[in-house]
Amino acid sequence: MILVNQRDRVAWRPGMTVRDVMTVMAWDYVLIVVTVNGVHVEQDDYDSFPVPDDADVRIIHIAHGG
Repeated sequence: MILVNQRDRVAWRPGMTVRDVMTVMAWDYVLIVVTVNGVHVEQDDYDSFPVPDDADVRIIHIAHGG
């Protein structure tokens, strides 16, 4: 099981990536910051960065405006 943003739980599966977690959560924001177990994940790595079982994933939507 993966904990997302300290409140949501996502079922883990072997080979899961950051992009998979975002898909399960139905998040497709353009401006976000992602960490997995405290490690910052670059946007270019979302499709390949592995998410281990019992990971703590933080996905923060950066709001902007004026």
